[in-house]
Amino acid sequence: MIFKCKNCGGNIVYDPDKGTMCCPHCEGIDTEEKIVSTESIKTCANCGAPMDSVVLEHTSATKCPSCGSYVILDERVQGDYEPDKILPFRISRNKAINLLRDEFGRRVFTPEGFLSNASVSKIEGTYVPFFMYDYDTDSEYRGTGTKVRSWTSGDYEYTETSYYDIHRVMEADFKGVPVDASDYMDDQYMDLMEPYAYEGLEGFEEKYMSGFLGEKYNRSEEELAERAEKKVGSAVETLVDESISGYATVKKKRFDVNAKKTRVEYALLPVWEYVFRYHNENYKFHVNGQTGKVVGKTPVSKEKVLLYGFTVFGITAILGSMLRLLLVALL
Repeated sequence: MIFKCKNCGGNIVYDPDKGTMCCPHCEGIDTEEKIVSTESIKTCANCGAPMDSVVLEHTSATKCPSCGSYVILDERVQGDYEPDKILPFRISRNKAINLLRDEFGRRVFTPEGFLSNASVSKIEGTYVPFFMYDYDTDSEYRGTGTKVRSWTSGDYEYTETSYYDIHRVMEADFKGVPVDASDYMDDQYMDLMEPYAYEGLEGFEEKYMSGFLGEKYNRSEEELAERAEKKVGSAVETLVDESISGYATVKKKRFDVNAKKTRVEYALLPVWEYVFRYHNENYKFHVNGQTGKVVGKTPVSKEKVLLYGFTVFGITAILGSMLRLLLVALL
């Protein structure tokens, strides 16, 4: 499937800045026409060129290496693979690049070329598959708390420690607990990308994918439910801990959480990904395509570290010599 402009026939894409479909060729707005492909999913719907190199096992949207058109793979966004929801990009490519530059550009030991125009041109927007879980939970906590009171009487100082049984019973409902369903994307990075503003989720429409890459889910919602339950359990424990205050010490004796899954939705969430290769190693950086949150750790240039060290040493040596000369002059 491909979206073509009714005015000029060019590949029309979704523009995050304008929040609508735009033609980058004639600047037409909302002039898209959906063209459904009748060829193999590894053949470009626009020019017919083979796309074996860019259509991998879980690819659902890609860019043709021959004509540059953004192609959506029909059978990987329909049927069992049709998402319930999509969170459209709100951060454009240029904004994502500027956010990366703001976050990492001023770091002293960042390698040369890290954010050069040539390297950041490779940044790609990707719709990452997520399952969104709803849970109803009930939990019970039992523990022991202490309160300490000290006072002085005459020549003696007294300390009294009182012990208390702590009992909490809590019910909490969770809506839309996100777990990424991509084996390619690092789970730790995807967790750090949160939170999204989930009220921006919309019913799925293929047009939002035009102009971006995409994946279908790599694993089923049953396989990923354990991660969702761990997130829920951690959140419940935090809520219980926040309800316990006023004690000098708290010791947990027992904590039970019963989580009942009530609903699961399949959603696509937006992520900008930038890969920088340095000393034969890939460093990945991600920008939340809705909120602009940046995640990643820059490599350190050993050359810059050495240069910095020599510079500091040189300046220190010069200052030391000047100080000695001043002392000699004074004496």
